[in-house]
Amino acid sequence: MFTTVAVDIPIFDALTYSIPPELQGVVVPGQLVQVPFRNKARVGLVMEVDAPPPEGFDVKKIRAVVDVIDPHPLLHDEDLKFLKFVAEYYMYSLGDVVKTAIPSSARVQAMKTYSLVSDAAPWDELSEGLQNALAALASDTKTVQTLKEETGETLQALSELERLGLVEVAYVDDAKVKVKTERYYAFADEPDFTPGNRQLEILQIIKGQDRVAISEIRARVPSPHSSLKSLVNRGVLKTWEEEVYRDPFKNSEVKPPKAITLNEAQADAVQRITAPLSDRSFGGFLLHGVTGSGKTEVYARVIRAAREQGRNALILLPEIALTPQFVAIFRGHFGDDIAVLHSGLTPAEKFDQWRRIKRGEATIVIGARSAIFAPLSDIGVIVVDEEHDPSFKQEEGTRYNARDLALMRGKLSNAVVILGSATPSLESYRNAQEGRIGYVQLPERAGAGELPEVRIVDLRSEKEADPLLQAITPPLMREVEAGVEAKKQSILFLNRRGFSPCVICNECGHIWRCPDCDVSLTYHRSQESLRCHHCDYSIRLPEKCPTCLATGIGPRGVGTEQLENMLKERRPTWRVGRLDRDTGTGHGLREIIGRFGRHELDVLIGTQMVTKGHDFPNVTTVGVVQADQSLNFPDFRAAERTYQLISQVAGRAGRGEDAGTVWIQAFDPEHFSLRCAVAHDFQAFAEEELRLRKELRYPPFTHMVAIKFEARSDAAVSQAARDYAFAARRRIRHHSPNFDHVLVVGPAIAPIERLRGRTRFQVIFRGERRSEVRKLVQCVLADNAYFELNRQKHKTVRITIDVDPVNLL
Repeated sequence: MFTTVAVDIPIFDALTYSIPPELQGVVVPGQLVQVPFRNKARVGLVMEVDAPPPEGFDVKKIRAVVDVIDPHPLLHDEDLKFLKFVAEYYMYSLGDVVKTAIPSSARVQAMKTYSLVSDAAPWDELSEGLQNALAALASDTKTVQTLKEETGETLQALSELERLGLVEVAYVDDAKVKVKTERYYAFADEPDFTPGNRQLEILQIIKGQDRVAISEIRARVPSPHSSLKSLVNRGVLKTWEEEVYRDPFKNSEVKPPKAITLNEAQADAVQRITAPLSDRSFGGFLLHGVTGSGKTEVYARVIRAAREQGRNALILLPEIALTPQFVAIFRGHFGDDIAVLHSGLTPAEKFDQWRRIKRGEATIVIGARSAIFAPLSDIGVIVVDEEHDPSFKQEEGTRYNARDLALMRGKLSNAVVILGSATPSLESYRNAQEGRIGYVQLPERAGAGELPEVRIVDLRSEKEADPLLQAITPPLMREVEAGVEAKKQSILFLNRRGFSPCVICNECGHIWRCPDCDVSLTYHRSQESLRCHHCDYSIRLPEKCPTCLATGIGPRGVGTEQLENMLKERRPTWRVGRLDRDTGTGHGLREIIGRFGRHELDVLIGTQMVTKGHDFPNVTTVGVVQADQSLNFPDFRAAERTYQLISQVAGRAGRGEDAGTVWIQAFDPEHFSLRCAVAHDFQAFAEEELRLRKELRYPPFTHMVAIKFEARSDAAVSQAARDYAFAARRRIRHHSPNFDHVLVVGPAIAPIERLRGRTRFQVIFRGERRSEVRKLVQCVLADNAYFELNRQKHKTVRITIDVDPVNLL
């Protein structure tokens, strides 16, 4: 028998191994197994059993599976099909995809060990090799692989020791995360002696209860261990250990569900989206609802319908900043039957949440993009909230897009997939317009709320000398002041963290730059440091210029830290907070959002972390400090992202009973993305942007794949990029007309030329037919005739494939 195993090595396909007789019937798909690879043992995931051997390969040379690490499959058959699709579509090895999909804490790295049973039967009838094995075990526990090497016996022969009961089997792993257990005590029998005072206190706690945890006893009785041990030894109490989960919801709130009557649009949306659930068929929908239109309530109703059929739900969020809010809402609706998966969890918490999901103890999973790989069975609904957000695209390892994978996983599970957004991505919007997925609109805010009035300030006409009023123009400042006086709240959005984006010598103009990245260093006053936001390189703020030795060093530009400091200094009675990557990590995120939600802050200054899905009913004023900042990025999606950011942050205003006002400060107020944001007119923006994209042959009218190159040597990376681009054009010339519609752009230096000490190039493939683009890229990657020597030549160059790239900087 043969099996295919996905091993974490840079080979696209799973590897074929034979199954030794003692493991036949034991090895099943989805298990973790130990297999030999070259001179090492590797852990891999079983993808298929009863697989045919590779064609033209001597089956006698196929190596055997060493052992099964975990007899319980880690993934279901449906999950394995999903991983195969991910590997094939994104052109990554199955091993890479498995590594991405399964948390490291759940990937047990174990070795089977034998230890000698003390009362083992005589060895006389055993072979000499097995006797030698037992003799070796007499002094120490050994791994099966070590015994095999020392005795020359086969795994099948050594397994005879297990069958005869001569050895004790254990698995030793080096996992840093272990199962957490709690010791429990329960009453067993009345004491036949007079208990001491502390023992009586313990018995009073335990009597009448099914069980009591040691942690509860310790909280009420000091140093109870000797008393407990005595009561157990005398048969008064019984004790045992059970696995317990670490609680990721500790100190988090639960929002009781409100009695909400759906408006006509919401009711129609629920009816349309739940229709495929009745016959367990796939249904993909773009839920296009303005900010505050009640999309979350639609999600909850659809999930409830799925749960009534006994099916499960998966909710994907773009930011962990949204997780506490969503968890609070959905715990109010569905209780504690919820698991969370995101990077904010500790490895131990993530380990426990994964086990809960795998065991079917959680039927709703909420998380960031990696939650798309959650081992959730019988999925009925997948929700992708804020589906337009670029953070759904993974930029390290396997470069997948969780939004697109949600549709594929929904097809495999015959589930309903909801892509929700007030500002849909143009890819999803065009798919809906062409009928590939359903289009459901929520054109009005739920309840009595109205969309906020949006006003624009032309920064070209503002000539204030006051630094604060240069950042927050007088019209916006007056609006914020009025809001604070009226006990209302304001949000100021500035997508630039730190105190100042750069520091310049006033004498010679020297700019402090990162030595490893092609960017200037950002000044952080709280740390008195200059820091790179890409590689985290930092230095203390220098006292003088290294070029001219002058001491006149000045920060230039405004970041969120400086804006916060200026407001606190000039408006000392205001309660001002800041939400960005510097303050919003770990518990700081929950604390800041909680304080703002409880109106313990009057003004919240933040980066795009404040734009995504938060519901603060008391916010009446929103200010966009530098609205057209993102328009200047060298990215064909710059206008789309600008429109989305502004519309999303504007949507935080006026969500309660009071009307909201949004002020947009810009140097280019006539740009169509800003004009459409002011008018809340997505259709007009989409029509203009799609017209430009079609004319320039950009997605969604073409499909794109980028091959990216990084190396410490400028010459090596440029040569590799040229070789791949030449191979692509060579393929086009020799296989025309198969690739006539594919455009190869580059090789070109990336807009950010250097990151983390590596020079970056890219070659981009674009074409109207996805199959042609993919085929050309695959041909280039597999062109052994041309690249047999160049593989060695380019060994110092990191080459990655980015299918449907989102970030081209």
